[in-house]
Amino acid sequence: MEHEADGLTAAVAGPEALDYEAALGELDAVLARLEDGKAPLEQAMELYERGVALVKRCSALLDGAEKRVMELSLGPDGEVVESPFEPALDPDPAGGRGS
Repeated sequence: MEHEADGLTAAVAGPEALDYEAALGELDAVLARLEDGKAPLEQAMELYERGVALVKRCSALLDGAEKRVMELSLGPDGEVVESPFEPALDPDPAGGRGS
């Protein structure tokens, strides 16, 4: 499945070889090809499988990036302290401002 002209990377490059931007760009191209409905069934199935692999790659890269993010804060002695980022789970996305 070689379609570099329309944004799809040659099949030789597995998703694990792509960085986030390349994988996301190719995923966009795969989705566009699937949405246009012109691909024959077998090609559509290959595109779908490639899309699933690209989604998994993007997700793995985002998970890795999240683990690398460090939160900087001031410790009790006024020194900067690094600690793992823990996203706040805010049940009210409006932050209590109402809608």
